[in-house]
Amino acid sequence: IRLLKISVKQYTQNDKTIWDEFVKQSLNGTIFNYRDFLNYHIDRNFQDNSLIFYKNNSICAVLPAARIEQDNNKILFSHPGASFGGFTIKQNSYSMCDDILNAFENYCKSNDFDETFIIPAPAFYFKIPDETFEYALSWRKYTVKEHYITSVIDLREENSQLLANIYRNKNRSNSYFQNLISENHIRFEWCKHFDQFYPILQENKNRHKSKPTHSLDELIKLDQLFTGKINLLMMYSGDDPIGGTLLFTANPKVAIIFYNMINYDFSHLQPATLQVIEAIKWAKKHQFEMLDFGVSQDPNAEDPLTPSRKLIRFKEELTSRGIVRKAYSKIF
Repeated sequence: IRLLKISVKQYTQNDKTIWDEFVKQSLNGTIFNYRDFLNYHIDRNFQDNSLIFYKNNSICAVLPAARIEQDNNKILFSHPGASFGGFTIKQNSYSMCDDILNAFENYCKSNDFDETFIIPAPAFYFKIPDETFEYALSWRKYTVKEHYITSVIDLREENSQLLANIYRNKNRSNSYFQNLISENHIRFEWCKHFDQFYPILQENKNRHKSKPTHSLDELIKLDQLFTGKINLLMMYSGDDPIGGTLLFTANPKVAIIFYNMINYDFSHLQPATLQVIEAIKWAKKHQFEMLDFGVSQDPNAEDPLTPSRKLIRFKEELTSRGIVRKAYSKIF
């Protein structure tokens, strides 16, 4: 079978408009693929090595990537500044996927890369779920270096049924939560109060001996860059902020609960659960199909990929299902 002629070009700033337009029209583009997201980092500088793939002078794929040095190896990493990167494509036929990978490997070898590390978006981020590209990676002997379990809430059920399932899983009733809200003067506010949210986020991360992925300045900058795509829900008891949930609009199909944080002094008021219930209502209102509840690893374990049983169980009670997120590697 004759391979398609695919050419590869390294991204430059002059390509920003055509890159972003391609991501917007692609099958699996997310907020993490747009140039503003890849470039927003304030305290972290990446040596960008993103690639654009052409077939007959038309873009057929883009790969957000950076060049990193590790243990004297030159690695093309897609992408250290995003939850996932991988190949963003417009056509998902097997032949196209295989030919893009063939061109990619030729590029890596020609540019003296020792290895590549790729974290593709899970299949449910596609307009129609599809794992053809992952099969092409496997066939070309890319090995799965990391497995994560990510929890996903399917929003295609009726809202009343989703909430009824949560109440049943929690052994609670709707009236229990409503009484909790009214008796403790609880209110929810979609707002820009990142200054109130960030101390809660820091305290949560400190409890688990980790640090937030983003600085406060980065969250504010992201909100400015992606108007309407970064949504903060704050929860108050009276005037006291007792929790917050930050959601990213990944694409028209999927929203992400990126942070769901609480003030543990108010844990008896069930803020973590109440915030997710409000997030589900918001996501349903905005017609998302999936709510990505994120990965559940134990950062304090000897192996940082160790699943956190407690966190997975909490997410399962909120009707999530487990999906495997994979990270691929290949040594050249």
